[in-house]
Amino acid sequence: MIRQTESKKYRYAMRNEIEHIIKEQRIDRRFFHETAKWDYEKVIRKIYYSFCNYEKYPTIQVSYMWTRFRENLKSSELIHTDWADWESYIGRIGELLPKKKRSFFYYLLVDGGWVYEGTLECIQQVLKEYPIWMDDFYIIPKVKEISWMIVHCEDGACMCLVWN
Repeated sequence: MIRQTESKKYRYAMRNEIEHIIKEQRIDRRFFHETAKWDYEKVIRKIYYSFCNYEKYPTIQVSYMWTRFRENLKSSELIHTDWADWESYIGRIGELLPKKKRSFFYYLLVDGGWVYEGTLECIQQVLKEYPIWMDDFYIIPKVKEISWMIVHCEDGACMCLVWN
């Protein structure tokens, strides 16, 4: 079971904001769109069971998922933001991508539990407009086996790459 801890109103505010950004920025939905609802659980489970300590935390919870990561994960140096540099901060996501494991499409999981998929360029375009107050997000390659993930932690004002 996937547990949502945010109020329904707050969760939908996240989705509505992303949909507004897509329309306002005229993003081609072939290159960035919401993942099919019937795939949500599959994607979230794939992420959770790939990176989280599911024995200690058996209930899948998207909010603050980074607090449930396994201790043996490796991570890159942190990239910090002072919030005034949000656009350049988001522009640095490409620096975290593993050189040999790039993908054409990625999943974007936002803290409210919404799952999107698209190219890195479109994800960055959306995130540059994404309100900072909307908490954490995760970027994962859209591949069969995932071994890495980019994590943005709003509480720490930072992001990094984690991998197995």
